[in-house]
Amino acid sequence: MSLKVLKTTITGIILSVSCLVNVANAGLIGVFGSNSNSNIVSFLNANGHTATNFGGSIDAGQLNGLDAVIGLRADGNSDLLNFVLGGGLYITEWRAAEWALDVANMLDADGVGIQSIGSNTLITQSALALSMGLGNGLSNPYSDGARTEFDWTINNVGNDVDILATRPGDIPVIIGGQVGAGYAFINSLDWADSFPANSSTSGTWLLNALNADVRNVSQVPEPSTLAIFALGVMGLASRRFKQKS
Repeated sequence: MSLKVLKTTITGIILSVSCLVNVANAGLIGVFGSNSNSNIVSFLNANGHTATNFGGSIDAGQLNGLDAVIGLRADGNSDLLNFVLGGGLYITEWRAAEWALDVANMLDADGVGIQSIGSNTLITQSALALSMGLGNGLSNPYSDGARTEFDWTINNVGNDVDILATRPGDIPVIIGGQVGAGYAFINSLDWADSFPANSSTSGTWLLNALNADVRNVSQVPEPSTLAIFALGVMGLASRRFKQKS
């Protein structure tokens, strides 16, 4: 194999992996429960998604063909669990975390109950969350008035669960992880309270969560690591070719 061919092959690998890790997922989104449903749907539709408000509950027929579901302080059901297990994305708001954790057992953690944490509480995203793009367009830490005032306290978080954000005291407020072939963002904050239809800090986080590539997020090497490795291989190969010539 010539040096030119080797360089071309490795460059292709770098580009392919970079595309795999950085995928934007504009798609079909179902919203159910009860908290600013209409404004959230309007916001999502204005930002490139196709969102539908299904009211207080959701069923298998409504789930068919969706890419993601947002639960607004509402309990899900077996249809929703099967949707996530089959490859869907699920995002919770406040009390919806309790059903996802304590009934559906989507992730190894417990939802304890309501906690007033104070308006504009600072939320700090983890390095993993930032690497997933959840911090795009946000300060770290961030706050959002009444939308970071209450949380549904999460504890007993298992080792295989991704802690994505904490509040003061290093208490988890957003966790995530694989659920079968799907993924769940368990956001225990009251991020939908008085949700504006135009823009908000919580709205930016929501768009980031919908656009994040969550496939095997804990297992996929960072593109920078792969690039460094590939460039090292190219350098070594180039040196050997020069020695031969």
